[in-house]
Amino acid sequence: MLAIQVSELRFVTEEGVGVFDGLSLSVPREGFVWVVGPPGSGKTLLLRILLREVRPQGGQILLLGRNIRRISAKSFRAVRRRVGYLPEEPPLLRERTVLGHLLFKLRALGLRGEEAQDALHRALDLAELKEIAERKAAELSPLEQKRLGLALALFPNAALLLCDDPLRGLDPRDQERLLGTLERIHRGGVTLLGTAREEALLRAAGFAPGGAKRALIYLREPVRP
Repeated sequence: MLAIQVSELRFVTEEGVGVFDGLSLSVPREGFVWVVGPPGSGKTLLLRILLREVRPQGGQILLLGRNIRRISAKSFRAVRRRVGYLPEEPPLLRERTVLGHLLFKLRALGLRGEEAQDALHRALDLAELKEIAERKAAELSPLEQKRLGLALALFPNAALLLCDDPLRGLDPRDQERLLGTLERIHRGGVTLLGTAREEALLRAAGFAPGGAKRALIYLREPVRP
């Protein structure tokens, strides 16, 4: 079963730049897949299309079994609650603690009771933040800030996690550590699709072109008029 299936995706900018022309890719429910490409190749755009923030000119997109180009806004909101998103720069409040960020989202979603507490502990555990839950965002290292962004993306019950260039801006050692956190999240039952500019670390970790569950997918540079 597939978590993501993109078929014949086509996107042309208002300036006539052809970013996607028949792009097809799939991510199985048990998958951990990276989309690799240079700046401007459409990595962030692809994630925004999957989140239905940008409308493509053509193609079919199935997300957790639903055709997101055809379903209603209400139906998509139900799908979206199962999809976590980590932007390149997580939107954190400097004076709010790790736990405070998660509790704020808990209140915003109107979640209460045992289910809410279970979701809270799951996010802290998978993102490796239990030991620093009371620290303010301003006190966190770049790696810890990324992990807090992951916890927020996972919360409350994401089955699919989209990560926009999560390794960028970290030193090589912290890149390896964050990749380890992502592996932990994947082992926790979450499908992952990430973007990256470089592939060396990913290849060393066992990701490969043409792989089924641990794959690298390459994007080319856009075609300009």
